[in-house]
Formats: sequence, structure tokens, C-alpha cells
Amino acid sequence: MDHDGSMSRMLRMCEWVMRLAYTNLLWLMFTMLGLGIFGLMPATTALFSVMRKWIQGHEQVNVSGTFWKVYREEFFRSNMIGVMLFILGTIIYVDLAYIYPTSWFLHVLRFGIYIFGFLFIVSLCYIFPLLAHYDWKKRLYLKFSLLLGISYLQYTLSMLVFSAVLFVLFAYLPGIVPFFSVSLLAYGHMWLAYQVFKKVEFESEQQTAELKKRLPSFLQLKRVNTQ
Repeated sequence: MDHDGSMSRMLRMCEWVMRLAYTNLLWLMFTMLGLGIFGLMPATTALFSVMRKWIQGHEQVNVSGTFWKVYREEFFRSNMIGVMLFILGTIIYVDLAYIYPTSWFLHVLRFGIYIFGFLFIVSLCYIFPLLAHYDWKKRLYLKFSLLLGISYLQYTLSMLVFSAVLFVLFAYLPGIVPFFSVSLLAYGHMWLAYQVFKKVEFESEQQTAELKKRLPSFLQLKRVNTQ
């Protein structure tokens, strides 16, 4: 029985290794399909969408079909968000590179830029999970990525720690980077973000239920009759 259990776990682990390697290679191919710069955002969004399906328990999902579908649907929207992120990131980088703290005002300004840079990184942690999970207008992704990142800081810090551990691992084992780098990072971030989404949706349902309880009975009946 123990032998059978060990074999089952080993086969399960091998299956996940193949899944992560396959999706990582798909990400590379679809990124190159968009000439790199235009393929990065939609390919990453497609990768997170596949990870979301697996986390939700849909393990038999058509990976290549889902990847291609999301890539096409999110090509323009994800690239527009990518342009906005690129502009913000460039502004932060230029400010940090060329503003030298020679006076107290510049010290305060540089400290403010560091805070803004941290908030930018926090926002980046949730952009792709939100793109994979919700269908919103472009500005809402930037807004809620920051709000969720700050409101659920423990999950955000877990994402940052997870990313740091992976970067150290890849530095010591560079041979696995082409096979597991982005897919492993995406799975970890999507799993953590999905826990946040479930909490937010549960809290929203709880607030809606509480609001309904506070409504007078005749208003609740009217609401039922108008549906």
C-alpha cells in the first residue's frame, strides 16, 4: 500500500513537472509570436488564465486551446495596460536614476519615489491574476490591483517572498529557467491571488446578505416581484 501511494505521488509530481514545462514553453512561443514586446503581456495573461483553471480544479483543460483563445482576446487590452505600466515604470526608474539627494527636499522627494515604486511593485503582483479572473475596463485593473495589494498585504508580501526564493533558486540552477521560470512564478502568484479573490467575493456576499436583512420587509417583497 505504501509503495502504491509513493508511486502515485511520484506520477502526480511528474505530471505537474510536465505541465509547468509545457506551459512555460507555450509562454515563450506566444511571446515570440508577438515579436517579444507585443507578445509579452497577452502571453503572460494567457499563462495566468491556464493556471487559474488548474487552481479551480479544471485539470483536464485544453491548455493550448485556452492559451490561444485568451491570447487573441486579451491582445489589445493587455498591451494597453502594458504600455501604461511601462510608462509608470520608466518614470520611477528615471527619477531614481537622476534625482540625487543633495538637499532635504530631494531627500523627501526620493523617499516619496521609493514609496511610489513599492506601490508599483505591489500593483504588478495582481495585474495578471486580475486580467485572468475578471473582465473589466482597463483602468479598473490598475485601481484594484493596488487596492487589493494594500488591503491584503500579507498575501502580497508572500508573493514577493515567493518571487525572491525563485530568483535565488534560478540563480543557482539556471538550466531550469527555460522550463519552469515563468510558469512556476505564475502558478504561485495566481494561487495566492485566487485566495484573495475568494475572500473578497465572500465578504461581498456577506455584506449583500447583511444589507438585505436590514431592508424593511415590504422593500424586499417589492424587489422580488420586480425580478
